[in-house]
Amino acid sequence: MSTYPTPRASTGDRRHTGPAAPPPAAEPTPDPARAAPAHLLSVDSFVRLASGDSDPATLGTLRNGQRSKRLLLLRMVHDAAAADPAVMGPLPPVRRAWELLERARRADPAAFDTVLMYPSTGVWASRVLRRVRGAVSGETPLWVEVGHVHALSVAAAIRAGIAFDAAVPVRDGRFVHLPSLGTVNLLGAFGRGSLGGGHHPHIATVHRAGGGSVVSVTMRGACVLVPEDPRKDARGWAPVPTVTAATPAGTLSLCLDDADPYGTFLPGRPVHRPGPQWQQRWRRLLVSAWELLAGDDPEAAAGLAGLMRTVVPLAPAANDRPFSASSPEAFGGVMMALPRTTTTLAVSLVHEYQHTKLGALLDLVPLHHEGGGATHYAPWRGDPRPISGLLQGVYAHLGIVRFWRHRMAGASGHDAGRARFEYLLWRDGTAHVLAGLRGCDELTELGARFVDVMRDVVTAWCEEDATAPEAGDARAVARDHWGMWRLRHTEAPADAVARLADRWILGLPPSRADREEPSRVRVDALTAASSLRTHLLRSRWDNPEEFAWMCRRPDVAGVPRADLAFVAGDFAGAAHLYADALTASDSPRYGRDTTSSEAPAETHSAWVGLGLALAGSGDDDAARVLLTRPELVRAVHVRLTAASERAHPVALAGWLGTAL
Repeated sequence: MSTYPTPRASTGDRRHTGPAAPPPAAEPTPDPARAAPAHLLSVDSFVRLASGDSDPATLGTLRNGQRSKRLLLLRMVHDAAAADPAVMGPLPPVRRAWELLERARRADPAAFDTVLMYPSTGVWASRVLRRVRGAVSGETPLWVEVGHVHALSVAAAIRAGIAFDAAVPVRDGRFVHLPSLGTVNLLGAFGRGSLGGGHHPHIATVHRAGGGSVVSVTMRGACVLVPEDPRKDARGWAPVPTVTAATPAGTLSLCLDDADPYGTFLPGRPVHRPGPQWQQRWRRLLVSAWELLAGDDPEAAAGLAGLMRTVVPLAPAANDRPFSASSPEAFGGVMMALPRTTTTLAVSLVHEYQHTKLGALLDLVPLHHEGGGATHYAPWRGDPRPISGLLQGVYAHLGIVRFWRHRMAGASGHDAGRARFEYLLWRDGTAHVLAGLRGCDELTELGARFVDVMRDVVTAWCEEDATAPEAGDARAVARDHWGMWRLRHTEAPADAVARLADRWILGLPPSRADREEPSRVRVDALTAASSLRTHLLRSRWDNPEEFAWMCRRPDVAGVPRADLAFVAGDFAGAAHLYADALTASDSPRYGRDTTSSEAPAETHSAWVGLGLALAGSGDDDAARVLLTRPELVRAVHVRLTAASERAHPVALAGWLGTAL
């Protein structure tokens, strides 16, 4: 998953540029736009990005663009705080933090850049700008939020090894987080009763006598010493855990940061603070995933290692499904729940790496126009998508298809079967979306070119052999998703439905014009309904133990008999059971109008299941309309039921599907 696109009010302009470094406070403030060099992306780099490649020069251009964006954000925070000094509350003025940042940059530019480009820095700056402009509010006092700039300057100064005296906010009276370094726990170091004052914000002083000495953090008599090497543990000091894995393709170094107050960018997703055992699991899986990526696709692995910086661990999902997210505000960062397997983690890293690249490109080059509605189908989502989200999703899946293509060559046994299934599923789904984007007027000229390059890559892959035994399941999952999406999010035209129902009652053939009048997208036209068929088919390849259990105990797993028959290949039996389920749901209670969503949600799934089963048994006319226009068949059926006119679902679908 990705949070792209996010509000861009924090940056003001889509073509981001910035100064080479924050100017010293004693000098006149230059105009960042005039001081910044232009960011130029060559045609070759643009094409390489669109094709999914990751050469160092192109990634360097993206990083430089994001650096300028961060400098602009930092400058905008400075200007907002300087224009209204009251926002700093009891803290020193923003000028003091600015001066320390400039000293750190002069002493060690790489140290300054490490803090500047840390993912949470972008999240913080964007959030602060929204708060000072009144776009959002928050429970944390504004002076604590804006005052985090002092923590940034301290982190940069520690990394640069310079002497300093500073004051930083203690947001809850206990913790001081220094971005990219670690967390000071003043309460934990000296006991609960030693500080008093509850969990209200305070101010701590931070002092360093010079390079090579420890850093002292003091608040109300309590003092924590940050070691000379801040990567080491100490009383009251917890460094940010780092996972490092080295292969011939390069070295991956990721911070497993669960303590940064600005590490998260998704509301409602709690951070999981792993204990030693969970940290070890994260380390083991991350190292294994990196080795898998580096072995299968060294070029992509090297690019990923060059861009990604942090993983914010999330609480495991209750349904055990993989979850990850990224944001253009947190360039190089990802929020992720710990997956079950190495392969799933590798896929998630590739997914978010693709989002990160495209997000950085969109800050340099507009690929789509703003303001379009959420009307597009995406095989990887259950909801209609705007063009921005669709473009992000298809680019992410270009990387996923590439991953599984390489994995097919490197896997064996059941892993190879899973790789073929996932490859065929996402290859064809990505091709479907790219075909639909041809001629889309929501794309800019460059956006259309970007899509063309992606389409050329996937088209070449589609010409490869697709006769693997996994192809049938992949095709069924894709059809199931499309049919369920149409049932839930499209609405057949009411007038056409009424005329078709009348013609059925009169014994006339369907009108071609009525039958082909397009449905309109209407989000949540029906209540959500899950498809256990898809879960069964997928688990056959990615979790065979669960698949065997669900087939053995369908009563406990809640698997309908029709779905079980379909997955087992008994298409005639499945069609009979699906039709029975639909006939049993016939009732005036559910048939007052063609948009009624009161029928049990499981009957929605039966319409698509019937189409899949009929396709398997060779009833092409009925299957075609059920799999391409299930909302139309259902709407006509509901209309007939409301008129007390019974119509068998298979007969009705065959009638509508003839010569469609």
